[in-house]
Amino acid sequence: MKPVNTLFGITDSCVYLPVNRTPVGLVMHRLGEQGAAMRISEEEYGSGGFREVPEENVCSLEEMIYEASAPVLRRAAERGAQVKAILFASVTTDAAAGSLFARLLREFSLEDVPVVRLAEYGCAMFHLSLRLAYAYFAGAAGEDDAVLFVTADKARSARERSDTYMLFGDAASAASFRNSPAVRHRVLASGMKADGIAYDLCPERVRLYFSTFYLSVRQLVRQVLRQAGASMNDIAMIFCTNLGLGTWSILAKILGCPLELFYADTLAGEGHLHNTDIVMNIEKAAVSGRLRKGDLYLAVSVGFGGYYGCSLHQYG
Repeated sequence: MKPVNTLFGITDSCVYLPVNRTPVGLVMHRLGEQGAAMRISEEEYGSGGFREVPEENVCSLEEMIYEASAPVLRRAAERGAQVKAILFASVTTDAAAGSLFARLLREFSLEDVPVVRLAEYGCAMFHLSLRLAYAYFAGAAGEDDAVLFVTADKARSARERSDTYMLFGDAASAASFRNSPAVRHRVLASGMKADGIAYDLCPERVRLYFSTFYLSVRQLVRQVLRQAGASMNDIAMIFCTNLGLGTWSILAKILGCPLELFYADTLAGEGHLHNTDIVMNIEKAAVSGRLRKGDLYLAVSVGFGGYYGCSLHQYG
């Protein structure tokens, strides 16, 4: 992917998080009762910075999607932006996108807008959406056009709550991409990599994956920085899939940067939320003032099975 137009990027976002938080130990105990043996102890998991898991007990997945997407669509309409496509990612459901988005499409008069279901890339679908949105804007898109990325997950079983190494929380998020001066998070460079690792939950293959994926991430980060003519010394913050302090520590060493660059404010309360992690972390850092105008930051996504994404952004 060649360096993108600096007017392309994220203009707006919204995250829906459940009110209920369940302690990690209780979630693990419950999973054990359901026959899902964890290959990591509560103590080991906690040392990674994880404390609680968001669990949705009230809203349906459709309602979660609505709560995250409606504010972004309202603000887009107020700014005169026209949504031309919706990109939808979910790791935990195979339900038809049409049924999940029916209320949104009706209320915002978007019945003719295609809802494109993304798959295969696991928790790296944020960067897949980025690539697809860029391809749209590289064509004949107008300045007022927007592409909406929506991701939502709600675990219905022990298998969807954990892969025995990681716990997954419930959440939904939406982000709008535009090619316009209104962009708040400009994309300066972006790339993806697919190793295509077959693991089939075999412990030996999973261990091999966890011990080698760092090299692929480093290769991709270097490629993106080279593309933009930047270096790690220019980076103010790294927003990564919420994999925990232990994993981030190894990534920091292999990237040659301090662990403090990794944004960790959501690890304890939110944990890992599939493809919502990066959208949530960027939004919270901007709102809190941790991310300042002019800052360059990296977004790094890691999808189980050997899928990786990286993008260099400037906040302004």
